[in-house]
Amino acid sequence: MKKILIALKDKDESIKINNFLEDNHYSVNIINDPSMLMNIISTKEYNIIILDFQFIEMLELNLIKFLNERYKNINVIIVTTKEAVDKIINLTRETNFNYVTYPINLNEIKFLIDSTEEISRKPPPDEFFKEKFIGKSEKIKKILNTIQKISKSDSNVLITGETGTGKELIARIIYETSSRANNAFVAVNSAAIPENLLESELFGYKKGAFTGANTDKKGLIELADNGTLFLDEIGDLSLNLQSKLLRVIEYGELRRLGDEVLRKVSIRVIAATNQDLFKLIKEKKFREDLFFRLNVIHIHIPPLRERREDIPLLIRFFMEKYNKEYERNIIGIDTRAKGILMNYDYPGNVRELDNIIQHAFIMAETDIIRFEDLPIYLQNISPFRRLTQHEQIQDNNQLEREFLLSDLEKQTIIKAFERFGSNHTKVAKALGISRSTLWRKMKEYDIKI
Repeated sequence: MKKILIALKDKDESIKINNFLEDNHYSVNIINDPSMLMNIISTKEYNIIILDFQFIEMLELNLIKFLNERYKNINVIIVTTKEAVDKIINLTRETNFNYVTYPINLNEIKFLIDSTEEISRKPPPDEFFKEKFIGKSEKIKKILNTIQKISKSDSNVLITGETGTGKELIARIIYETSSRANNAFVAVNSAAIPENLLESELFGYKKGAFTGANTDKKGLIELADNGTLFLDEIGDLSLNLQSKLLRVIEYGELRRLGDEVLRKVSIRVIAATNQDLFKLIKEKKFREDLFFRLNVIHIHIPPLRERREDIPLLIRFFMEKYNKEYERNIIGIDTRAKGILMNYDYPGNVRELDNIIQHAFIMAETDIIRFEDLPIYLQNISPFRRLTQHEQIQDNNQLEREFLLSDLEKQTIIKAFERFGSNHTKVAKALGISRSTLWRKMKEYDIKI
């Protein structure tokens, strides 16, 4: 029999939960004083704690970290208000704890308690992985493992990956875990600053160096002294600036525009690009020696289409984000919309998924995101299709561009019948298609049930 501790400040709510759980044959204890919590946990063996978020705030120690590290066998269900959900989301993501909100649904509590036997508690993540880099795929785990290994290093890092994969976020995690975390993090988008201004922005200038230079000015590299310089879109740097940057990295010194004085700087460089630097080197557009100076540690962030198991986690994260931001209570996504979101190839990666969910929140009129709430370029497609680029709205005389994965369609239909039996209505609904479309597909692929 599972032993449950109810640790809530509200006595009436505690008694209500206690009576419900005892009626369902659980062994239950109640405390309403946070000062008693640590003592009672250490003296009794509990499987589950129903924990008031107020207790977490009232106790001075990091209670979540303590429970997660010291009592790995205890499952925690945090009870919170809707206003504090954003805080709880981060806590539960890092620990695999569950949470419910007031007013408490007793059946939801029972469901979470009954599900605890199926929960495989992961080892707690290291303290420095507090940033919101969402993912459980092996590729993401390897990236986070690499960051952990280099946390004590001061080596330069090159981050590669498509637009929208989260390169700057990874750069900031590396910075936060480093010995330079108490000093500056200066981010520069090399592609966003015009070439004629970028040099003065990076290196600074001396008064009178050019028209309008009325005072001496430190550049961004100097501002990052003893800290971290993040150079995004490094592949867009001109060869002239690449040469000057190389000198800064090799000798730790720079000269402001119009100045004769060499100034010493100590920086760690984290560079990022979505371009193929090897190709740029062959084309003589990127210095090979600079590449090797930057590429001491290489982290490649895979596109979202290569880590589809992370999509549900990201959808949940963005739904919680926009529920809070727009004061909504959207609780789910219908089958057809979810099928599209799971199979779309996301050329804009995580950033595009964020935009899609935000668009759906704006358009949704109910507490469920429907197919009709998705952006127009995602509509009128089946859950089986995987798009490699945005669909454009075309005239009726033009053929719609699409890529049909027939094998995947056939296997998916067969699996649906295996799950729902010969109920064609349920199968069609699960696949997000009409019964007539289902019959047509079955005939096309010679599927006999």
